Amino acid sequence: MNPIEPQKIQSFITQDASAKAMVEFAEKLGKHLKEKKVTTSQMRNAYGNMKKLEMAGWQGNRTQREVLLLKPRLAYAAGRQQDRDAREGLKSLKDTMDSAIDVVNNEDSFKRFCQFFEAIIAYHKSAGGK
Repeated sequence: MNPIEPQKIQSFITQDASAKAMVEFAEKLGKHLKEKKVTTSQMRNAYGNMKKLEMAGWQGNRTQREVLLLKPRLAYAAGRQQDRDAREGLKSLKDTMDSAIDVVNNEDSFKRFCQFFEAIIAYHKSAGGK
């Protein structure tokens, strides 16, 4: 996978016009995660927390704080992996999501962030990820 480009990822979260590029990136990352043998359960903690936040809806600073706390969850998931490939894949996910999380500051950016994370998970699954 190409190096993570924070500005590009951040545009996915801040601009509606970048939806096509976001979907293409999510597909590439999802396939990369599958190739690195990352499992859905390895991503589940952060993803599950994001889904809970999404269901609760945007609540201003509270939601922004909870989204920010996804960063250490992703770092933990990557750091605890013994398998080098899975650790590398989870680090790619962590770096990507860290860039996205940095610009979540309102309801619209939060919705786009949730869509981005969900797209990555969906493409990982469609690539045969477990």
